[in-house]
Amino acid sequence: WALLPRLGLLTVGGIYLLTPLGHGALQSGPGRRPRRWMVPASAIVAVLVLSVMLTLPRPSRPAILVADVDSASTADSSDWRSYGGNSSANRFSELAQISSANVRSLQPAWSIRTGDMPPAGVDYNFQATPIKVGRSLYLCTPGGRVMALAADTGDVQWTFDPGSDLTEPRSFTCRGVAYGDLGADADECPHRIFTATPDNQLRALDAHTGRPCASFGDGGAVDLRQGLGEVPAGSYWITSPPLFVRGRLIIGAGITDTAPDAPSGVVRAFDARHGQLAWAWDVGRPDRRGPPARGESYTRGTPNVWAPISADEAAGLVYLPTGNAPLDFDGSTRRRFDEEFSSALVAVDVETGATRWKFQLIHHDVWDFDVSTQPTLLDMPGPAGLRPAVAVGSKSGSIFVLDRITGASLVQVTEAEVPHQPGLQPGLSPTQPVSELVANPGLAVLGEADMWGVTPVDQLWCRIRFRKARHEGPFTPPGTGREAIVYPGLAGGIGWGGLAVDPARKLLFAAPNAMPFLVRLEESPAGETASSAGPLTASVHAFFSPVGIPCMQPPWGALVAIDLQSRQVLWQRRVGTSRDSGPFGKSTRLPLLIGTPQAGGLLVTRGGLIFAGATLDRYLRAYDALDGRELWRARLPAGGQASPMTYELDGVQYVAIAAGGHVQLGTQPGDYVLAWKLPRT
Repeated sequence: WALLPRLGLLTVGGIYLLTPLGHGALQSGPGRRPRRWMVPASAIVAVLVLSVMLTLPRPSRPAILVADVDSASTADSSDWRSYGGNSSANRFSELAQISSANVRSLQPAWSIRTGDMPPAGVDYNFQATPIKVGRSLYLCTPGGRVMALAADTGDVQWTFDPGSDLTEPRSFTCRGVAYGDLGADADECPHRIFTATPDNQLRALDAHTGRPCASFGDGGAVDLRQGLGEVPAGSYWITSPPLFVRGRLIIGAGITDTAPDAPSGVVRAFDARHGQLAWAWDVGRPDRRGPPARGESYTRGTPNVWAPISADEAAGLVYLPTGNAPLDFDGSTRRRFDEEFSSALVAVDVETGATRWKFQLIHHDVWDFDVSTQPTLLDMPGPAGLRPAVAVGSKSGSIFVLDRITGASLVQVTEAEVPHQPGLQPGLSPTQPVSELVANPGLAVLGEADMWGVTPVDQLWCRIRFRKARHEGPFTPPGTGREAIVYPGLAGGIGWGGLAVDPARKLLFAAPNAMPFLVRLEESPAGETASSAGPLTASVHAFFSPVGIPCMQPPWGALVAIDLQSRQVLWQRRVGTSRDSGPFGKSTRLPLLIGTPQAGGLLVTRGGLIFAGATLDRYLRAYDALDGRELWRARLPAGGQASPMTYELDGVQYVAIAAGGHVQLGTQPGDYVLAWKLPRT
């Protein structure tokens, strides 16, 4: 791909010369026949090139033993009861009916359309991962609907529509719902589905009928805007499912990062039976666990938790991945507690909401490198045996593995010196934590030679733009004046799709991106106060060429496997072709393996497979977990920017994914849910 701008036009010209029309152009005189030696000579050259390519060394299939998995991971293996699959959120399934030996035989089992497409002026991102309990699948749509489907046929069992107001132009996303079993002594609907709707209502539904559980909150709903004070439209939203643990619902939210006076990033726990507030985690008021007094509100503009939350139920700990406090690229308005809890992983007591420990992934984050991945629980191999651990990925590309109880790092973390130039903006950190485990080469320094294009013209444009910008490494801080190149980028490193772990093979999987952005700070327009916009505003653009493709050469997306025993990258491969994307936003229809940006998570099975959608081309793929070979693919009717799941019913294993597209990535929108299974033998 690095040679494409230099050789692409020559290659096209060479192909033209191999055609009869091209031969005619090479005639040395009027009426002369084409030179006959051209075709055999070209064939010989092609054979030589292919021979070299085929004899290049290929990665060998590693010998990895499959160990027994503890009982906690094997419980309810036929179900997929939570967003991350199980209590560990490791996106691993014990099911092995579908394996690397037979995955090529997968065939469609069923597909449905939810009927929830965006009204005019509204953007939808349908990224739901269905959960499966018993004989039903449960999922949410961007418009707030909740649906129950028959797991074997996809038939709709019930639908709940909250009737949320979607008239104001904005984007809506719902990535999943939660299931809770309250026991036989529950006063009503002991089996519940919990969801957060676009109007910021936390709702409880009867899992069998879809009717609201009247005993929960006010007629089945809790207003999450309570205690937040002023909540301008579009400034507070829920994208991740609540977490059900020990009879409680733990939920955070996304907030507007462009104003320091945004609503609070408070995380709250509610009683799953009646919806009463159990505790609130407000970093500005750590001594207050209950609701704020009348006339007060939770601390405004604090670090929030919009990504999915995890828990170690036995240890009584909830793991919160926090975002950066406002503003995204200007940290001058942040307070002491903002700096302390921004872009961190925080362990909180599930009973009291008290902070047990915290680990900061990014110091004084002015790159919008908020922690967007769901923490993943695993048993980490080490010299003293297995240690209970929690892993979390960062947008910088590092994967941090910490002791679940103490927060101590179980892999080496180095405080690496980074460019900080104090004159650009105050408070910049001279170092940043870098983990021994790195999912992508996002910590390298971009150079002019990395600038790319499909022709020499747009490559030259990218090189000139690169020369005009500042770039001293992945933590180049934004400032006024010249644009800063932020790399691996706001959507780089490891995003909301998170990590996946195979506890049997002791492997960790990630799907990192590398997508540079251009950021420059500017003085706020006259008349805007610091409380509404901050002293500086940010101009943010993806570093694209005039033809609408990234200025950095491919790949932009990869799939990576890390051996937890050796702590080395086992294999790495680019994912995604150019079939459904290309210059000027038009599809090339060419299945060239370039490694496209991704948005979505992974599924790993005991059958030795990794399932993933996420790429810009519309496919669900299956890869061999031991060497990364693509074994199977299925064409999707819309973009697969979601996380797949698997389940078993009546002795049959299914794999399912939502295909709804992604507005920001420009993939085909849709409202599909599809499932596959092996044919009957």
